[in-house]
Amino acid sequence: MIVVNYGGGVNSTALLLEALRRDIKPDLVVFADTGSEMPHTYEYLRMFGEYLGNFGIAVEVVRRMYSNAPRNEEWAGTFVPLHVWCEHYATVPSRAFGLSGCTDKWKQRPADMFIRNHPMVQAAVARGEKVERWIGYDADEPRRAARMAEKKADDPHYVWRAPLIEWDMGRKECLAVIAEEGLPSPGKSSCWMCPSMRKGEIDALGQQYPDLLNAALRMERIAIAEGSLASRAGLGGRLNWNAYRAGNKAQPQPEEQGCGCYDGDAS
Repeated sequence: MIVVNYGGGVNSTALLLEALRRDIKPDLVVFADTGSEMPHTYEYLRMFGEYLGNFGIAVEVVRRMYSNAPRNEEWAGTFVPLHVWCEHYATVPSRAFGLSGCTDKWKQRPADMFIRNHPMVQAAVARGEKVERWIGYDADEPRRAARMAEKKADDPHYVWRAPLIEWDMGRKECLAVIAEEGLPSPGKSSCWMCPSMRKGEIDALGQQYPDLLNAALRMERIAIAEGSLASRAGLGGRLNWNAYRAGNKAQPQPEEQGCGCYDGDAS
């Protein structure tokens, strides 16, 4: 059985297209929705979902649901988008603090829970089979795939694979596959207030979605005023978005890294 983590970006889109080219039909495709994805990601998810439907493949959208919420009882049994949670607690995504809680809680755990409880997966495990979990790391990022393989080596139920690396497909080849199928490029897949954004991506956010950039800047200002960002420069960790957008080019550039989302589309 093959399960694909779909992130709505270039890599995982190319992964699914290339699989179909090779006459491989995944059994389950899962998209973990933070509720704070880029608007173009949601639009692409709708379009690409229809495309995959022609092959009998459905994209399962999963979200983090609060089974209980002791600090905010009205959230119990509901889905709370990442940005709403940050605004409520006057903070920013945990990547700004060098942590990965935002990815873990809004991406990995909902996907893992859905997959673990899916009847097809449970049946495969009951038969003693190992389920393949496909991630969209490409041939240009072997170190991320190596870290994943090492971390997941002892998984009793799953075999974790990065087929794009096995197929020797880097970013260039991924873009080519999408174009050859007559589909538009998905664009960057990430949350609109992702702390891992680089300066050019912050500028692009302002050009494409000025309202979202303003919301991210407001989120940063409030987090600083409330004290949760006291040990950091700003939303980008060492990069203060407000200062950068105000023209302070002396702000240090954060290290280039993905946000840690294991669908392979975040970097």
